[in-house]
Amino acid sequence: MDQSNLTAYCVYTIVDGKTLARAAKAGHSGQFEERKPWATASKLWQKALSSGSSMPVLFGDATDCSRLLYWGLLTDVHVQDGVTRFAVDRVRKLSGKHAPQELVLRSSGKKIAPGFIRPYAICETPAFVKSKRAV
Repeated sequence: MDQSNLTAYCVYTIVDGKTLARAAKAGHSGQFEERKPWATASKLWQKALSSGSSMPVLFGDATDCSRLLYWGLLTDVHVQDGVTRFAVDRVRKLSGKHAPQELVLRSSGKKIAPGFIRPYAICETPAFVKSKRAV
């Protein structure tokens, strides 16, 4: 997947930290499931595909949501019966320390509040993902 043409928006979600660490160590695509429908994410991803862009996914650890730890590029999204199954190319660690509160929500234009407990959000793609430091 091409990292040079990232979409304006990304998905922030949480997954068990051990699962993320295994996916990153394996160095290949990760398959994940979320028990919420990612209707907007799916539409944005389809739009990205048609324009030749790539949509980032940023991950926090579901057991400690205080930091963004990993990221990758969305390669597949299926929403069915209220469940979303999605695939992310090579899950990799983020460089530096970043908190979810650095992310700006697409819906409001405001940063994620401390204590944000939703399992996913559509956010503006942050500069630290667009930079070489994210690789």
